[in-house]
Amino acid sequence: MNPTNTFITARLAQALALCIPALCFAAAAFAGETSNDQPEQGSGIEIDEEEEAAARKAVSGWRLEPGLRVTARGVSARSTAPGEDEVIDGNALGAVVTPSLVLTNDDVEVTLRNATTRLEFEDPDRIDRWQNSARLTTRFDLSDATTVAAFGERSDNLLAAEFTSTDEWEFGGEIEHSFDRANRVAVGASWRDRSYDDTVGSTGSGMRVDGEYRYRFGANHYAFLRGRFDEIKSDEARRNLSRWLAEASYQRPIARDLRVRGELSYQQLDFGGRVLTTGGTRQDELFWPELTLIWSPGPWRIAAEARYIVRNSNTPDFDRSGYRFELEASHAF
Repeated sequence: MNPTNTFITARLAQALALCIPALCFAAAAFAGETSNDQPEQGSGIEIDEEEEAAARKAVSGWRLEPGLRVTARGVSARSTAPGEDEVIDGNALGAVVTPSLVLTNDDVEVTLRNATTRLEFEDPDRIDRWQNSARLTTRFDLSDATTVAAFGERSDNLLAAEFTSTDEWEFGGEIEHSFDRANRVAVGASWRDRSYDDTVGSTGSGMRVDGEYRYRFGANHYAFLRGRFDEIKSDEARRNLSRWLAEASYQRPIARDLRVRGELSYQQLDFGGRVLTTGGTRQDELFWPELTLIWSPGPWRIAAEARYIVRNSNTPDFDRSGYRFELEASHAF
């Protein structure tokens, strides 16, 4: 074995040694507590933490950094789709509190993060809801170009595509490789176990695989291509689901601390256990363009998002389209 192969083998062994206890700790620490698959009035606005992580790694030695982000959110959506669907009628206000702990040294980063969300609906017939997700992630740099990660996550009361109130355990990993400063790819996989708050107490499980390519033009200036396949299998036939998702997005700065992002997404859902009276099973296709404006001066982050979702279904009740607007303000302490 040549020295290069010996070095990579040693790095892989170290990474596995660090990732395994991280997953075990996640299972022990989050048992009974509460990531969202399809949040009911959740956010498509993502926090880009790449530059923050780079700053942490610039300091050698072990460091433990606590963090707290508080977010206020307003959402307005209009569609005639039923309440079980991802596109929901009405307006809502939300608040999210996200404490975190990040432990780092030169090539290891361990992040413990919990997000608690409260949603209040304008419609008195809608039930206000709490959502919670807690995740433990270990990232390890195999080299300057390659990073591996493993995570464990517990979520409570999330809105999934197959049901409105779902509790979930998810365990998975990812490998990320940068060919140079501009070109980066990432692939990941996870396993999910779900329990549904339906009348029969049904459960489901399945895998999810992801892939992403990112091209970096400069600071806050990116293009992304993403793909995903996931499935859920359940003894309760109505909970069976398989899904394909493809996304393309482009983000660029337009002024100091101000950037804009455009995105196109396509999603195909197959509910294999929902048999139609006309034959076959329910199948949906969704397409949506999205535009997001993000202003992030210092610890503040203010974002506005507009999305129009076109949904085609072979079940007439779900063959609907509608818009969704979101305004979000957050502060990192």
